[in-house]
Amino acid sequence: MTRTQLTYAILATVCWGSYIVAAKVASSAKYCNVPPRWTTLLMSLGILIVFAFYWCFSAGVPFRPSVLSMAASVGAGLLWAMGMVLALLALRGGAEVARLVPLYNANTLVALVLAITVLREIPDARDILKVSLGSVLVLIGGLLVAR
Repeated sequence: MTRTQLTYAILATVCWGSYIVAAKVASSAKYCNVPPRWTTLLMSLGILIVFAFYWCFSAGVPFRPSVLSMAASVGAGLLWAMGMVLALLALRGGAEVARLVPLYNANTLVALVLAITVLREIPDARDILKVSLGSVLVLIGGLLVAR
């Protein structure tokens, strides 16, 4: 990873680690008590603001859409949104962020398996053990805190 990529990854981690706390404050009966239906609408406004800002201020790159590019992009959005709705429902049902987040971050293992099988992103021999072991440890950690 380059220094820039690492910086982006760390900032993304801070954002993703923080948004779920804000989502719990919004949707939990203990705090703001916003029903998940409305939380998703309000979150989508925040998403739209960030995406519009990025779109307006990022360099224009030519894009020639294809069926595959459109399906992959829309599919990514659908999968993210479904995961978010399910996480909001868990929060609304009283799930603790400290238990929920490690469990759904077992997505690391799902991403690893899909990266290897679908994208053919097979880590080189010296990294395969580190990547696999790290992913399995994340899964074990998620299962431990979920109980």
